[in-house]
Amino acid sequence: MSNLKIAGVVYERGAPIGDVLSAFIQELKDEGLNVHGILQETPEDMDLPPENCGVDAIDIKHSTRVALVRPTQYELDNKICSLDLGQLAEASMILRRALDDGADIVVVEKFGRQEKDGGGLSEDLRAVMAEGIPTVVSVPQSELEGWNAFRGELGENLPCDLDQLRTWWQSHNI
Repeated sequence: MSNLKIAGVVYERGAPIGDVLSAFIQELKDEGLNVHGILQETPEDMDLPPENCGVDAIDIKHSTRVALVRPTQYELDNKICSLDLGQLAEASMILRRALDDGADIVVVEKFGRQEKDGGGLSEDLRAVMAEGIPTVVSVPQSELEGWNAFRGELGENLPCDLDQLRTWWQSHNI
């Protein structure tokens, strides 16, 4: 087992991953820790179809938003969503700031297709992990194989459960 503190929180579609991560983050902040990272949220002001094809990246440290997905009318009509790669680059700056600011822990929602294919936030995630900063990444069940290949033998996978996440943190707390 590695000394690196990496946890993949694996969840099924519909699981309350955002709630679990938010509660964990709040507990860490209440302990006075320097928490950085990214949560995802569907903007409340968007009138979207049930597929919720709109996503913002929320900077955990500064509460700023980066619009990752804003579908055009064509995309809505054809039930497709496309990630704005320019905005994704902006979101990656959030992880770079975590390195510069000496984060105690980084939490990232989520490891997806972009990261599995070597793009997205993958380079920045590797940089955070290489610095030895404890890192928690949410992983959809559908991307578990890609996540396991990405992390190799480093870290461990956890279920989408706040108590499990607390136990992991306590066992790795310096």
